[in-house]
Amino acid sequence: MNITTNDLSSKPKPKAKDSEFIQELVETGRANWKKAPKAVKTRYYGIYLILFSIPLIIIPSVEMYRRLEGKSTKKIRQGEVLEGQEIRKFDEAEKWKVEKDSWMYKIFGRDFFLDGFTSKTMEDDNKGEKR
Repeated sequence: MNITTNDLSSKPKPKAKDSEFIQELVETGRANWKKAPKAVKTRYYGIYLILFSIPLIIIPSVEMYRRLEGKSTKKIRQGEVLEGQEIRKFDEAEKWKVEKDSWMYKIFGRDFFLDGFTSKTMEDDNKGEKR
């Protein structure tokens, strides 16, 4: 078997029907997205969005799991900063009022995993009903 220099230097050449994008990708190893067909761009964008969404799904899921297991509590507003960098602490009634006015309370209702409240200090929303 004789090996000639022509055999060693021959590279696989792209077929004539391949697009400019594929030819350039084979030759240089880099993708030129300006020459890419629309179907390739759409598929690449879809894969990119799936990979991007994984952390956006996992991080809140872990926090929700910790909340349900009782290992994490919701932090509440403890006070306010006044002029001159003075801090005024809220009393229990003010903390509860701030929590009741929050948008999370309005959407999801009372959160039993609040940090800073005890069940004795929390007023019942449905005073006349039995549980």
